[in-house]
Amino acid sequence: TSWYLEAAGLKRHVEFSKCGTARMLGLDSALKQGIFTTYVTLWTSSHLLVYSSRLSSAPSYNATSVVLLTETVKLILAASMYVAYDGSLREMIRVASKEVRVLLLYGIPALLYAMYNNLLFINLASFDPGTYNVLIQLKIALTGVLYQILFSKQLNRNQWAAILLITLGCMCKESGKVTTFGFQANLSSWFLLFVQMLCSVLAGVYNEVLLKGSDSAKRGVTTNLQNAFMYIQSIVVNFVVLIWEGKGSEAISPQNLEAIASLKVLSIIAIMSTVGLVTGFFLKHLDSVLKAVASALEVVFTMLLGFLFFGAPLGLSGLISGLLVGAGVALYSRPVPVLVAEDELKVV
Repeated sequence: TSWYLEAAGLKRHVEFSKCGTARMLGLDSALKQGIFTTYVTLWTSSHLLVYSSRLSSAPSYNATSVVLLTETVKLILAASMYVAYDGSLREMIRVASKEVRVLLLYGIPALLYAMYNNLLFINLASFDPGTYNVLIQLKIALTGVLYQILFSKQLNRNQWAAILLITLGCMCKESGKVTTFGFQANLSSWFLLFVQMLCSVLAGVYNEVLLKGSDSAKRGVTTNLQNAFMYIQSIVVNFVVLIWEGKGSEAISPQNLEAIASLKVLSIIAIMSTVGLVTGFFLKHLDSVLKAVASALEVVFTMLLGFLFFGAPLGLSGLISGLLVGAGVALYSRPVPVLVAEDELKVV
């Protein structure tokens, strides 16, 4: 059925693409829906687990050593999945030895992620946690801008409005914790915060470019092998960071090893290792903008589940945040009407 609208004296036809639950956020296949749902679930679970460990008197541990172990487990999982779905271990080594250039390219996102993790500690020394959490959410809008520039793809007006709503929702969630101290930070602190956001966004977008490189796929560099390349570089970068900070002896100390062997830390390693693989498939089959949307949903789900399971405070700002992010997600999935001139229509 077709209908017409009067606009400036001309009849135009408005065609809308079908958008049901199966096409929410452009997730038009079971694979995309599964990847998106799994990604959000794993990240939300990790946030709740870390929150739970902070509530209890858990022993402290060296964070970089945990990251190293996590990246090692990711590498083992990626190699296992390659053997299971793509080829033998010998074939994996053969292709990897021929694609050293691609392996080296993954040093860039690995370095960016390492910078992001280290700047986290530096910036929290300049901003209080509430202010930091508010400002860091601006990377969602930055993701949309860079995605449009680097991929030469125009985001439609609904997507831009959705990104704005999601950004406002994330900021509203922590707005009550903003203190004057945060806004009195010096210029260098604000610059480092911007660099941290830029590292996160560029690493995600750059990794997406590598994962979607058709030439690499034709040469046998599958998603699992690309993930392995990323984890190898991440292990190298984080090992260098550990040595550079002079914490090598601390990482292998009995106290640190005992803390890492606890159930909660091992669970964190297991979840973060799994979500690392899912992230690779996320960027392969979806995009960085949807990754930003998923990150916004994680904030809201973690907030709500934290309230239900741990009695974490949930005030008016939290409720408003949920409504804003929910509206943004719904708007992102809404199709933009395509106007077609009447003389271009053919009535059947």
